[in-house]
Amino acid sequence: MRYLPCWKQIGISQDRYRELLHFCRQYPEWKTEANSLLGIRAIKMDGQPHGNGKSDPVSMAAERREKLIEKIRIVDECARMVEGGEWYSAIIQNVCIGKSYTQMDRALMPTSDANAFFKKRREFFEALNKRKTD
Repeated sequence: MRYLPCWKQIGISQDRYRELLHFCRQYPEWKTEANSLLGIRAIKMDGQPHGNGKSDPVSMAAERREKLIEKIRIVDECARMVEGGEWYSAIIQNVCIGKSYTQMDRALMPTSDANAFFKKRREFFEALNKRKTD
């Protein structure tokens, strides 16, 4: 049997697959940035004009954090949809962190069957493709 790439198996273009993959690869950055935005404090109002035009850094940080959390939520929900979440850690490690199948900790997977893993990975991308519209 001839090998078919993941993107062909789920019926999307290679460019769309790469878009979804690169979306997921930002996951660790989103988590780090979202956590760092928790510590933003309001500036002390001293009555002097400030030239940056940003009047409320706290609300701006909150808006940015909400956007990041929504992206994280999309990836998390799609990963949890795969067989009731049994493959969540493996999918996050492989797709979002970039660990290859051979580098991954087998304890993260319900089975060590590579075919099963790649099937579940495809299911994740199918769900992500449906969920991520922009």
